[in-house]
Amino acid sequence: MDLPVTVGVDTSEASLAAADWAAREASLRGRPLRVLHALPPTAHPLPGRAAGQRSDGGGLLHEVQDVLAVRHPGVLLHTEEVHDVATSALCAAAEDAELLVVGARGDGGFAGLRVGSTSLYLAARAGCPTVVLPVEPAGPEQRDQVVVGVDARRPAEAALEFAFAAAARYGVVLRAVHATAVAVAAGAAGGRDEEAGLLGRAIAPWRAAHPGVEVVEVTERAAPGLLLVEASAKASLLVVGRRPTVRIGLLGPVAHAVLHHAACPVAVVPDA
Repeated sequence: MDLPVTVGVDTSEASLAAADWAAREASLRGRPLRVLHALPPTAHPLPGRAAGQRSDGGGLLHEVQDVLAVRHPGVLLHTEEVHDVATSALCAAAEDAELLVVGARGDGGFAGLRVGSTSLYLAARAGCPTVVLPVEPAGPEQRDQVVVGVDARRPAEAALEFAFAAAARYGVVLRAVHATAVAVAAGAAGGRDEEAGLLGRAIAPWRAAHPGVEVVEVTERAAPGLLLVEASAKASLLVVGRRPTVRIGLLGPVAHAVLHHAACPVAVVPDA
């Protein structure tokens, strides 16, 4: 059975944009789309609603379904309302999904936040790759590449496979970015050449497996989070890995930085 692309929705503009993005991705992958709306068992009433009166989740799902059916008529679409907190419902759904998609922040929380607690929780814990869409719409810049962050000494294999496959689906260039330590890059040119060689060897198996993908290798002296955020300005997707950690649910500093500051959707891919 084909695993679906799953997207979590609420009434926020970010989540509705995420649903549209997820539908396009499902179409490209040839996968069904599962649209999930979570309602806590004791939902707080919205302003103007009587105490105990629930929000019309069914109406929201019908609206989303109607819009997506028009925009993406070839996608097999299933909507579902779950009475559970969003983090639990979406984490559970990720166990049976090929991809999980969420907006950076939903219809709750503080208005000034770029990334809400739900999307951070899912990026850190979901069992499948999770794409988080930024709140602000993309600018007018040309976005003709997928960017992947690479630790050339410990490459995240699942993230590399995800990034190469995405670039192949989109028909765009893959930019593989390796940030060197200041002490290494500040030395002789030979040291910088050595770092570039490490990057080339790290991604060589995926270049061989995806010969149709044009790859640009970038090795620069910079903090990795800053380098990837800068690269996101011209990217349609930014991919980073998530390594297993002793503390479950702990995001590394690079993933944390790009989720808060990247100008494009960010895919966080768990490594085995």
